[in-house]
Amino acid sequence: MKINNKIIALVFSSALVACNNAPETAVEATDAQAVNAETTEAVSYTVNTGSEEVVWEGYKTFALGDSHNGTIEVSEGGFVVKDDQLVGGSFIIDMTSINNLDLAESPEYKAKLEGHLKSGEFFAVDSFPTAKFEITAAEAVAAGDTSGATHSISGNLTLRGITKNVTIPAMVEMTEAGINFATPEFVIDRSQWNVKFRSTSFSEFADIAKDNIIDNNIKLSVKLSATKA
Repeated sequence: MKINNKIIALVFSSALVACNNAPETAVEATDAQAVNAETTEAVSYTVNTGSEEVVWEGYKTFALGDSHNGTIEVSEGGFVVKDDQLVGGSFIIDMTSINNLDLAESPEYKAKLEGHLKSGEFFAVDSFPTAKFEITAAEAVAAGDTSGATHSISGNLTLRGITKNVTIPAMVEMTEAGINFATPEFVIDRSQWNVKFRSTSFSEFADIAKDNIIDNNIKLSVKLSATKA
């Protein structure tokens, strides 16, 4: 289930700052879960080049409007379908490709931010060059869900070498052409993956000045489409 290199659109905070106005769906990170290895009579799908979009957004806790946005690439992945139901899938994110967009007119600051996000204070890409999301369960939800979701998707999110299971809402549409997969906005807590910088969850930042605090929450959403491999 290999995917050509593609761009994930990404919006995130000035140093992965998180949400002051967080959306309703905050997901809990729990222990990693087993992945369904049963693929008998299953059909594999490959994400279409240029179709996927993961949006990240965040802010400093007490500095409203202090945010940044950018892109990151996906290097491979796909979906698995059995009996017309999504049963598995994964995608790998190339963390070395973190790119800032909003500072395009300030190349010096753009390079500084990108370097900081790739450093050990954030994603430590020299040690952990990729992140991964792998589906562990996909369940249909009742019609009329306020988020518009058709499914509840659980998956292992591996970041900085730490794997946690999260459950997110998703709109999954099966068509003759393939699969459309999208999520409404949801929030994860970066501290669960040991992304420490300016987080008051860690003792070394307990006395940080209020205006410098970076909230733990990161808001994101995902949009993908795929066709049969």
